[in-house]
Amino acid sequence: TMTTLNWMGERMITGFYCTNVFSEHAKELIDFYREVLEIPVIKTDADDSNGVYFGCIENAPTLCIWDCKVFDAQPTGYQSFVFQTDNLELTMESLKKKGVALSEAVRYDWGTYEVRLNDLDGNEIVIMEIVQDFNDIKN
Repeated sequence: TMTTLNWMGERMITGFYCTNVFSEHAKELIDFYREVLEIPVIKTDADDSNGVYFGCIENAPTLCIWDCKVFDAQPTGYQSFVFQTDNLELTMESLKKKGVALSEAVRYDWGTYEVRLNDLDGNEIVIMEIVQDFNDIKN
C-alpha cells in the first residue's frame, strides 16, 4: 500500500504546477505551440519569448517554455507531451494545412485515437481523442 506523506496534517505535495522546457529556440518553439497547435497562453513570467505558460484551463498544470540562453541552462532532454482533442480528424486536417508532418493515426484497444508529431526541438507530441470511455473497457 502507498502511504501519503503528511506535514503538520497536510499533504506534502499539494498539486502539479507545470512542466518546464528549456529550449535554445524558445521564441520559435513558443510560436509553434501558440500558432500551429493553437494552445492558449495562460500567462507569461518574462516576455513573449521566455517564461510562457501554455495550458487549457486556469489553475491547471501548464507547459512552460524558457530560453535556456537567458538562464545559462542546458536544453531539456526530449519529452513526450500528450494533448487531447474532441475531433482528431479535424485537428489533423488543420495541422496538415499548416504543413505539419504527422504520423499515421492509430486507434488503440484502450479507447484512444492518436496521432504523433514532433516540435522544433524534437519533443514528441501526442494528440489523442478519447473514443471510448476508459471505464467501459473490460480487461
